[in-house]
Amino acid sequence: MRLFKPLIMIVFILIPVVAFAEGTIREVTVTGRAEIRVTPDEAVLSFAVETMNEALNLAKTENDRIVEAALDAVHELGLSGGDIKTDYMRIEPVYSNLRSADRTLLGYQVTNSIVVTTDDLASVEGLLSSLLEAGVNRVIGVEFRTTGFRFHRDRALLMALDAAREKARAMARHLGSNIGEPLSISDGSPRFLPAYSNTTIRSSSMGESLYGPLAPGEISIPAVVTVRFELVD
Repeated sequence: MRLFKPLIMIVFILIPVVAFAEGTIREVTVTGRAEIRVTPDEAVLSFAVETMNEALNLAKTENDRIVEAALDAVHELGLSGGDIKTDYMRIEPVYSNLRSADRTLLGYQVTNSIVVTTDDLASVEGLLSSLLEAGVNRVIGVEFRTTGFRFHRDRALLMALDAAREKARAMARHLGSNIGEPLSISDGSPRFLPAYSNTTIRSSSMGESLYGPLAPGEISIPAVVTVRFELVD
């Protein structure tokens, strides 16, 4: 009797394991990738005017003068209204010996940041030159982008799904199986595209490179999907 009891226990332990194995869904998980390259049709220029003076009112007056001249340069291109917006304005005191208790107030720095959007890509280079001549001393970035981003991204997603299905079929076929319905689909594509060109340039580093040709090139719109397919005989 003592020898028989352990055998009964082994049978009871194996039964649920076998039942679980029979109900398991066979599946294959694949990742599909695609990329669409498009020519940009819009440019976004971000620039700032920074002025400093011992007197706050003088620092702000000088800043306002340069900003007005910069906006005049923008308006000469026919841009207005929603094409121009103030990004931020900051006024802050500037001290010497920041880590010392005996710090001294040197003056006030006023910063005014402006963003300009245009679909005239050929005018970007000339606009930058005009802004610098007007007194702008900081170019935050020049971004080339496409207004049809969502349309192109949807196309890239469909291409990535096709790539995932073909990959799954090839893998299943090699193992003597086929793929059934997709069990799950997840989108791993980036939600925002990085700027094609994004460079901070201050007055101390403005050289011939800034005035060189700004070729927008092409924008890459990637898509990445992960799909789980059922394996069928």
